[in-house]
Amino acid sequence: MGRTVAPYSMVIEQIAGRFDNFRRTLRRNDREAFDELMRVAKLQVQAGVMAQHPNAFDSMSMAMLIYLKREIDELKKINDSIRSLIESRAAVTGEHHGGEKTT
Repeated sequence: MGRTVAPYSMVIEQIAGRFDNFRRTLRRNDREAFDELMRVAKLQVQAGVMAQHPNAFDSMSMAMLIYLKREIDELKKINDSIRSLIESRAAVTGEHHGGEKTT
């Protein structure tokens, strides 16, 4: 008879449980970041099931990396918008990036 495979969501919980001691020793803000990444991994259960990797942590890690990449991309967009705004204001007022007026 074949071996019964645990549901992927249960495997994620088991992996998260293995990190309990690690999580407990983190500083509060790092613990919050860790918890958010674990939530992200749990949100991507369907992708993990479809990946069919023997090591579920691979799929969890990829879900976390994708989330972080999206966050970085969003921050880059915000940064570019702020930079453009500063540059356009500098052009109007005749100032350089350092806030000095051109003569």
